Amino acid sequence: MVNFSNSEHVDMVIFYGIADGNARLSRELWIEHFPNRAISCARTFTSMVQHLRYHGTFKPQTHNLNRNRTERILQAEKQILDRVEEDPNIST
Repeated sequence: MVNFSNSEHVDMVIFYGIADGNARLSRELWIEHFPNRAISCARTFTSMVQHLRYHGTFKPQTHNLNRNRTERILQAEKQILDRVEEDPNIST
């Protein structure tokens, strides 16, 4: 697995935009423009852009690392049920 710098992540976003969201074309443009940089699969471009959209940062999210998965699921379930109780017109 390649560890890309923030600068390389920004370049990925730029090429993803130039390619109009086409990950394969983004990769081809990347290879053409940066022949000496590490090359990753096309899915990396899509995953990185989705991560940026969701989290607003290139940094990995670490806020749940110390919490047990079961604990996180139970907490999420409680939040959903509380929300439905507040507004019964929404769907679970």
